[in-house]
Amino acid sequence: RAGRAGREAPGVAVRLWTEAAHRGLAPFDRPEIMEAELSGLVLDCLSWGTPPEALPFPDPPAAGPLAAARTLLADLGAMKGDAITPLGRRMADLGAHPRLAAMMLAAKSATTQSLAADLAALLEERDPMRERDAPADVTLRLEALAGRRDADRGALSRIKQAAAQYRRRLRTTAPASGDPAPLLAAAFPDRIAQRRGEIGSFRLSGGGGAKLPPGDPLAKASLLAIGALELGASARIRLAAPLDIADLPAERITETVESGFDSVSGTVLSRRRRRLGALVLEDKTIPADPQETALILADAAGRKLEVLDWTDSARQLQARAALLRGIDPAVPDLSDASLTASVREWLAPHLLGTMKLADAAKLDLHALLRGLLGWDHASRLDRDLPTHLPLPGGRAAIDYLPPVPLASARAQAFYGQRTTPLLAGGRVPLQFALLSPAGRPVAITGDLSGFWTGAWMDVRRDMRGRYPRHDWPEAPG
Repeated sequence: RAGRAGREAPGVAVRLWTEAAHRGLAPFDRPEIMEAELSGLVLDCLSWGTPPEALPFPDPPAAGPLAAARTLLADLGAMKGDAITPLGRRMADLGAHPRLAAMMLAAKSATTQSLAADLAALLEERDPMRERDAPADVTLRLEALAGRRDADRGALSRIKQAAAQYRRRLRTTAPASGDPAPLLAAAFPDRIAQRRGEIGSFRLSGGGGAKLPPGDPLAKASLLAIGALELGASARIRLAAPLDIADLPAERITETVESGFDSVSGTVLSRRRRRLGALVLEDKTIPADPQETALILADAAGRKLEVLDWTDSARQLQARAALLRGIDPAVPDLSDASLTASVREWLAPHLLGTMKLADAAKLDLHALLRGLLGWDHASRLDRDLPTHLPLPGGRAAIDYLPPVPLASARAQAFYGQRTTPLLAGGRVPLQFALLSPAGRPVAITGDLSGFWTGAWMDVRRDMRGRYPRHDWPEAPG
């Protein structure tokens, strides 16, 4: 029995190991429709007249891959909106992946149609140059297909058979010739690559990047049309062709003019950029549009109002308008917050023709603010909240910046003023600063009549001692 148990032990161990291994596996394989790229499925469904969401699949395709498939078909010209295009119907009739169908239909002559058929077959089958470090140039594979270069014979045979089928569908018997790069670009518009930084590093038009070994003959190319990528931690270009900028699909190139404020120079810079997806094909400085320049300078001034010429008269006007607005909300708001929010409307027209933010400091800000009030409100402001107060002995300048407006003048200018003048019919309080001959305040009061009969005697006694040559009457009121 011991011997038999010993003989059975290996089988038991194998069974237990197998059961443990199976426990680590998924209970069943995920359906292919949940893993595959779905552009071919969507194109077929649209050609039948039924969207894939309306079909009773045992395992319905996910919304994300369906959306990605529709985006690709739209990029290839097979869809417009939710409908299939005439080009899309021709692509469906070819019986190839939509990318390859788009490439074959992009060929306009019989010879380039044959070339597109060869490329389609080449991209469908295994690379006939199977070395890990094989150059990425797709032309080498086409030469092998034409018998001018050695490569894997089995792979070449399968490629030739597939290419012959595509040629029959395209109804061409012409020899293949032409540039493969524009055809690859038609199939893979998201894989047009632009060299960046170090040799062998490329940016893709669809976003992201890919690399070639620095020693690859294509590593220094400015533009590539990529037919095959090996995805991983860093995408590697496996098949590509050098692409001339003149052969880029013109319908995919966008041109924008972007202007912005340069805080270093204080000027507006305008650049024209031609883009293909994520690629910047041209970036050129151009003269800025005068109206756009004025708007951008106004925005810059709005973010930093102190660049404007804030004279005392401008700030005083702003404060007077705020007081009048407290009485009548119909008076325009000249606060910094309001000016910033509406800076384009009131400032930009006055910056037309200027080139630098420093030019904004040359504007007469007091006149601009007064213009914002309008004639009626400006006239009322002068009447109700004047800049100066007439006095028996002269006039006093009114400072509206303190919490309470303050009229200041030498004490002698107030002699004969018995009552306290009113602002805005008495709705705005007013204080008075009586100044010494040296211009220093000797008293501040809001009640002139009470001041003359009260505190004035102490002020008079002190001023007579300091300034004996000036008149300091006992009853100036």
